[in-house]
Amino acid sequence: MGAPVRPNEHPEDAVLVRKAQQGDMDAFEDLVRTYQHRIYALCRRLTGAHQSADDLAQETFVKAYLALGRFDAQWPLYPWLRKIAVNSGLNYLKTRGRERSLEDGAPGGRHAPAAARGDDPEVRLARAEFRARLDAAVESLPADQKSVFILRFHESLSYEEISRTLDLPLGTVMSRLNRARQKLKDLLADSLGRGA
Repeated sequence: MGAPVRPNEHPEDAVLVRKAQQGDMDAFEDLVRTYQHRIYALCRRLTGAHQSADDLAQETFVKAYLALGRFDAQWPLYPWLRKIAVNSGLNYLKTRGRERSLEDGAPGGRHAPAAARGDDPEVRLARAEFRARLDAAVESLPADQKSVFILRFHESLSYEEISRTLDLPLGTVMSRLNRARQKLKDLLADSLGRGA
């Protein structure tokens, strides 16, 4: 017997995938529109730069289109796209190194989140400063630790899902995540009130 099939949470994706597999470009473009923002955001977290993230997101969809004939539409599409994006991002980080985006101003290319109404200005400033330091610290992680950290805390994947996405043993995922947490803890010690 084969592995149990997980139902596709988005049956409309299955219809579009089947149409795209038969050469319907409009169906594929609908899939791109559905997932382009999520894939771009993931690539942005991996690279920290707008242009690189934009290039990687496009590369992800080109690779997906080329491999679409081998994709089984009864499975959810986003995990498959995410895996392509993560692999492309890791290859980018290995071959080109980290790139910082100066055009956006903030570390990691992200702007501080909008303040909630009624927050004390000092509290808002402290949060924005901490967020900028956290973004810079995550950006400084080695690619293998960064990818595991992003999949766990930005994509909310379980250890098992990360293991499948990156084709890594579960113990390796846990070890890399532990090293990433420790490195972030060390980098942010003074921000967390422990003193430098």
